[in-house]
Amino acid sequence: MTPPEDGDFLCGGWIWDSVHRELSKFERKRKGWKDEPEAVERLQGARSVTLYRWGQPPMQTATGQMMPASLARIVVAYEAGGDLTINENDRECAPKLANAIAESYGFEVTEEGAPGGRRGGNTPDRDEMGRLVNQSGKTEVVLDEVTREITITKSRFPIGKKRRTVPLAELRRLELGYEVAGATETFTVWGLVGYDEERIPLASYSGFEGWAEPQEWRDFADELARSLGVELTTAF
Repeated sequence: MTPPEDGDFLCGGWIWDSVHRELSKFERKRKGWKDEPEAVERLQGARSVTLYRWGQPPMQTATGQMMPASLARIVVAYEAGGDLTINENDRECAPKLANAIAESYGFEVTEEGAPGGRRGGNTPDRDEMGRLVNQSGKTEVVLDEVTREITITKSRFPIGKKRRTVPLAELRRLELGYEVAGATETFTVWGLVGYDEERIPLASYSGFEGWAEPQEWRDFADELARSLGVELTTAF
């Protein structure tokens, strides 16, 4: 099969006919794709298209196949009831397919994390002295609002530590960042200090993608910025 030239060929063997709202899935063969689709779905009137993206430990299916650690699922909810569920683990393909379907109905894709729902409780607590302590690799950052200092301690090879202190007066603003690497997502509250705005990780969390609650981190970063009397910028 040669992909059509009208732009309906998306990726991963998926073809979306926006005129007839028909979705076809083709299997690969040695060179290109098979001539006949393995499945065809004529979509009904839809009320939403949701894209789920999440990470999990690799696991084996009942047939002995290994499921990848990074997963994606598209759910088209029909107006008359019922859903069309599409599992597409190609991270570049899934958004293209979801957006193509949603655009034909005139609405945007709703993006979610894990299908089982997000879970809170991933922001850090302060220690018994009221300090915010963040450990990242060989670097420990301690934010102490009482002494008005940020202490950065780095372990040195083979032994010893290097410690320096930054006055809170040099803190210019906070930045809440989010990134995904493989199946892992990381939320980081960066403190930007000095005229060169050196980035210091004041708080962070890493875990499987799609399970933590982003709004919880927005609220945490916003409260910390108010407490420190600085501006917050959010990257997501």
